[in-house]
Amino acid sequence: MIAADNRFLKSVLRFVIRPVPASILAALFNFLTCYFRSFVSGNVPVVLWGDQIGFFNDGSRMALGQLPYRDYFKIVPPGTDLTYALLIKLFGAQMWIPNLLMASLAAITALLMTLIASRLMRGAIIVLPGLLLASFILLASTDATHHWFSTIAILAALLVMMDGNTLPSVAFAGALSGVAACFTQSKGAVAVTAFIVYLVAYANSRSEILSNGRWKKSLLLGGVAAGVFATVNLYFIQAASLRTWLYCLIVYPLRYYPSPTINNWRVLIDGFPSHAGLITWAVFSLVYATVPLVYFVFLVGKRRLFKKDGGERRDKLQLVAMTGLAMFLAVASAPSLKRLATVSPPAMILLVWLLNRPGKAVAGFRVLLASTAVALAVAIPVHLQIRSPYYLNLPAGRAALFDPALYEEYHWLLENTYPGEYFFGLPPFYSAFHMLNPAPVADFHASDYTRPWQVAALIDALESRHVSLLVLRRTHDFLWAVGAPSDHLEPLRIYVSQNYRLTKTFPTGDEVWLRSGVAAADER
Repeated sequence: MIAADNRFLKSVLRFVIRPVPASILAALFNFLTCYFRSFVSGNVPVVLWGDQIGFFNDGSRMALGQLPYRDYFKIVPPGTDLTYALLIKLFGAQMWIPNLLMASLAAITALLMTLIASRLMRGAIIVLPGLLLASFILLASTDATHHWFSTIAILAALLVMMDGNTLPSVAFAGALSGVAACFTQSKGAVAVTAFIVYLVAYANSRSEILSNGRWKKSLLLGGVAAGVFATVNLYFIQAASLRTWLYCLIVYPLRYYPSPTINNWRVLIDGFPSHAGLITWAVFSLVYATVPLVYFVFLVGKRRLFKKDGGERRDKLQLVAMTGLAMFLAVASAPSLKRLATVSPPAMILLVWLLNRPGKAVAGFRVLLASTAVALAVAIPVHLQIRSPYYLNLPAGRAALFDPALYEEYHWLLENTYPGEYFFGLPPFYSAFHMLNPAPVADFHASDYTRPWQVAALIDALESRHVSLLVLRRTHDFLWAVGAPSDHLEPLRIYVSQNYRLTKTFPTGDEVWLRSGVAAADER
């Protein structure tokens, strides 16, 4: 009886560690752990703050008929806005959409990572990259933004390229690269470059070299990618003009976007977790130690590393390394923890491949790493589920908050605003309370990040819509900042001073400004 049970368990284990079942299990594990980090009581979404809320708001604007570049400012292609707009059209502007979307993106990423790992390794170790994703990586970045969408498209293209470089495969990889560019233009471009370099440098045969087949495939891949990108963007170019589109996607990101510290190399210093806990330090250390260090290890020691992995597997490893390095270069100018996390999947796969070596010490480290990853992935949602949140029935649906100060602010806004009201302030409030942003910009900064024309457009919108309520964060650091280089906010300061009055400051530091002549909050 015991022998029969052992045979059954071994059969189940052999089945589970096959590529497809292992990939599905990795996807399910990532979905569940990510889901229970952002939902409580089964299906109540936790109120989110982060970049995904800005894209959710822009998707809401698109669902109402507005277009990026023409009606509101945007520095990335429209792919993410289109995705959110479609979901809002289908389900309404509900609080749970960004939460559930991130869990789905995590699942798809884990699925692709495991399938890619199965092309390089065999056995239970192929699930380790997905475990690292569920723990260290998703603890660093759980914003459902263009970064994750483009990463998924590139991973899918990478998987297609690993399975062969026939003309249909190359065309499909090019299409997926074009899709990636429709979310993040820089990552799509570097992915196309990496795939073309791979095709040129690693032709399958001498006959292909002689027939220039690799160049034909390179042109096919680049042409299909460009075609997909142009097709998706053409409508928006026609609506806004080519000049405006080029300014938003190329000129502004290169010249003005890096002005704040968070958008340039100084984020390495400002983002250093000097007073963080053990978990934050573990996440920070793994991500920064792996990306891009693992690529450096490959470039320096590839001859020794590839001694036992020749031929086809070596080429696949080269492809993964080249793709991952290209993705890293796309964010290298502003390597924040969140951005590095979104480009880390190839590095996690290569890290596991490097650890797939004989020896008791390496085997012990693999077990320790996997155990730590599982513990982290499970502990965070468990900790969240046993806490006691505050609940509010917002216009966007029932939501949960854990911060009493933030709950007080949301409760006040619930009692003093109404859906469809024009409002300007912190982005999370638009979607939660179904309020409307009248301006083409969602925020401002006392640097070249906010251009003079944007300040003028914001003032015009506040005046023309007679916006009565502003909720601003830390105005002494932003609106009233003194001595900031390339500061263009003075007209806005004058306008706010002349037309609004500060009526309330929340424990969070957020401030309520009411238009002069409008009744105070407790009289509204």
